[in-house]
Amino acid sequence: MSQLVAYYEDKPIEVKGQVELHQVPIAAAADRRSVEGAVRTSVVYVERASEAGPFLIPFADYDDWSLRDRYNEAIRIMNTLGASTITCETFREVATRRGLRARVKRRGAELQQQRLENSGFDFRHNGAGSAPRDPRPLRWPDEPGFAAAVSSVLENAATEVVINIKSNRTHAVDGELGIRLKQLGFELGGGVERSAATSLHIRAGFPQARRLWR
Repeated sequence: MSQLVAYYEDKPIEVKGQVELHQVPIAAAADRRSVEGAVRTSVVYVERASEAGPFLIPFADYDDWSLRDRYNEAIRIMNTLGASTITCETFREVATRRGLRARVKRRGAELQQQRLENSGFDFRHNGAGSAPRDPRPLRWPDEPGFAAAVSSVLENAATEVVINIKSNRTHAVDGELGIRLKQLGFELGGGVERSAATSLHIRAGFPQARRLWR
């Protein structure tokens, strides 16, 4: 679970019921961790629960942080399940218009998946595999495909699992919520490099001999 939170020095910013935002005194941030280090006032953070306690990610950084964290979790799940091969490819959506017919009918551009070369998410692993172990609890239990991958391998002896992770753009600076927060006087952060990825295609293979390990 996550929520929006901002810290203030003297008094909170009046939000007039326009956004769901929890505002607390900066003194309450003493036990909070942030990807930036020190927690700053007037910055909107997304607060995520973690084993070590609440973790804060600046609003503008959250979508990219989420993509990378889900990617790392997917690789951890596959390795813990004993994968012998793992590959990750990165794709982005590109708009294309085709032919006179599309222009005449004024149809919108078609979206296609384009493979990104030399992406920071590209990953390849080949090995012998190992006895499967249960990776739960999962950091992203509601992420589509994560729980299913665990069940497929542990309970149904699957030899191949595919997970697709999509970029979320729910915390875009130029999105409806981002614009509204800036209009109210909040800062959104944004100190990380933006990823061009829109989806990650992760495929893992598991040795058939793993049936002997059960």
